[in-house]
Amino acid sequence: MKRKVIYFLVAQLIIFILMFFTYGSFSLSSYINISFYIGGSITFLGLMTYVVAGGFFDLFVTSTRKVFTPKHMKKTANEMRMPSEILSFPYKPIVYLGLSCLVCMGIALVVYYA
Repeated sequence: MKRKVIYFLVAQLIIFILMFFTYGSFSLSSYINISFYIGGSITFLGLMTYVVAGGFFDLFVTSTRKVFTPKHMKKTANEMRMPSEILSFPYKPIVYLGLSCLVCMGIALVVYYA
């Protein structure tokens, strides 16, 4: 739990630093914009990790290796690891971090339009 809070605070610090360097000031609209970019990017990265680690691309990679690999390299191609074996780290903390940034952006958006 403590590690998740630290990651969240680091993400917010990155948002504020980028907000200052991009816009030159701190405002609610600039926070909304930058947190959307950061939160969306982190969420996208986490969801892509989920898709690849879940084995979705394994069939595609296997088929591609069978079709495009020359005959003298078939043994080497069969010994290569699948993408789901390479990306075996947990994806949930990444998705939760991105979603928490997007929730903060949503709260700021409600405050901005209220």
